[in-house]
Amino acid sequence: MIKVLIASLTSIFVITACSASAGVNQSNIDTITEARSEASADGQQDVAFEDIIEARSLYIKGITHFELGDFDRAVEYLISAQSLHPGNSGINYALMDAYLKLEDLSNASYYGQQAVELEPLNKWYRLKLSETFRQLGQIDDAFDQLNAILEENPNDVDILFLIASVQSNQGRYRQSNKTYERILNLTGSDRSVHYQRFQNFTNLGEHESAIMELEEIRKLAPGNLNTLHTLSQFYLENKQIEEAKDVLEDALKRNPRDPETLVSLSDIYINEGNWQAGGEILNSIISDSLINTSSKVELVQYMLSRFPYEQENEDFFGTIQDMVETLVAQDDDSGMSHALAAEYYHMIEDYSQALKHLEQTNRLMPDNEAAWRQRLQLLQMQNRHDETIEVGQEANERVPDDASIQFFIGGAYFLTENYENAVNWLEKASGMPSRANFKSVIYGTLGDAYASQDEWDAADEAYKNALRYDSENDVTLNNYAYYLVERDKKIDEAKEMVSKALSLKPENASYLDTMGWIYYKLGEYEKAREYIEAALEASTSAEVMEHMGDVFEKLGDLDKAMYWWQKALEKDETRSYLEEKLTGF
Repeated sequence: MIKVLIASLTSIFVITACSASAGVNQSNIDTITEARSEASADGQQDVAFEDIIEARSLYIKGITHFELGDFDRAVEYLISAQSLHPGNSGINYALMDAYLKLEDLSNASYYGQQAVELEPLNKWYRLKLSETFRQLGQIDDAFDQLNAILEENPNDVDILFLIASVQSNQGRYRQSNKTYERILNLTGSDRSVHYQRFQNFTNLGEHESAIMELEEIRKLAPGNLNTLHTLSQFYLENKQIEEAKDVLEDALKRNPRDPETLVSLSDIYINEGNWQAGGEILNSIISDSLINTSSKVELVQYMLSRFPYEQENEDFFGTIQDMVETLVAQDDDSGMSHALAAEYYHMIEDYSQALKHLEQTNRLMPDNEAAWRQRLQLLQMQNRHDETIEVGQEANERVPDDASIQFFIGGAYFLTENYENAVNWLEKASGMPSRANFKSVIYGTLGDAYASQDEWDAADEAYKNALRYDSENDVTLNNYAYYLVERDKKIDEAKEMVSKALSLKPENASYLDTMGWIYYKLGEYEKAREYIEAALEASTSAEVMEHMGDVFEKLGDLDKAMYWWQKALEKDETRSYLEEKLTGF
């Protein structure tokens, strides 16, 4: 014998079906008689009992497909059942549920309303219909269904919670808090309710009321640090500094080593200008061996983030330096400790100490590409090109295929005039993923390397690639233009490029010199003199001095020409060819 029981829909059907060979027993007759009575009561006198039996069979098939997740088939069977027995609330409810699964909200609400009209006291029907109305955006209709449930049972806390939640989600924060107050009157003080009221008051911007709710939560759970931290923050935002201190000191009594409490308390002292008290608290955290390194690292990172805003604050620098030194002393084997120390020393431009800590970072965290890049950048800034190459090759083994690392190696080879190796590394870097503006820098330097070997076709191609990735790469605009002029090629195009570079950096001496040299090539010597004189105001380059001498030669002022050639030779003794010019006059 097969028994089918739809427990959640007790008002629908409870059937016992016998095997095909069995006759209709007394239970079947009673069920059919009951169904006929219900149909008659619902105004369905014309529903034949055979239709009711068929409707029940179709309903069961529909529910079976629903449970299997085949909602389209479920709807087919349920629609057929509903057409045979439209006055059955359970079938209409099941159709609402199936249409909800299919996200057909219009049909879901239609059949839900049918179910509720047929059985208005059924709480679950109204709940599901309320959910449907919410999804449709018919919020007032959704509330009507929930309030109808409350009319029958005014103290239904679950429904009150649902109403309060929906009110809050709809931005009806005051109504929501009134509903939560009704819940409190029924249940007594409850942390979750006070928390919801706190959130509503926060959304309303009513900080004093929000604080009152937090104080209620504090009474219920006096040792909860999260509550104390939030409460202190609200007191601070409400300019109630002493109250915030009291709350944090209470938190500190409960957990003297809690980093968040200590940091918040130190923040209050620091904002009051009491760096001594604030610094002592911060250093107590860093020096406490029982506080984990990650918490200390986060604290130092936070302090470093304040660096741009504390440039003139000597107390800040004293505090952060003590913290950094203590962190490294306490956690010398932590790569992050050394990385933060390197960042601090980089900020204060103590590059020697920064490099020392970056070396330790590379040792302890060999896969940290950012530390390798920063170390290579500092080495190159200090013109330590041989070290850049050595460290860069080690970095390339640890972090292969990194465009920045390969660029630094290539750049160092270029600056040591090893152009062949420079080209090899810069070609590698250009093939690695990187941002467009950095890709432009790589190609621009590659162009310079090719130009230094007089490989002009390759140089031109590299420069064009550089400007394709960044049309405002002023260094490439200038260098490409200069090499075109030196080859007496595309002078007008070169002039346009230098004009653009000067529009970006109008006081750059190299760009001014290039423009002056273009005018020299065009035979406009007075214009050339103007630009090169402007370049000399910001530059002591031997090349610019030599150009000045060449311009004065064309202007017929040989004394000034010889003066500038002599200055260029003194600046750069490799320009021995200038001796011939000096002795030739």
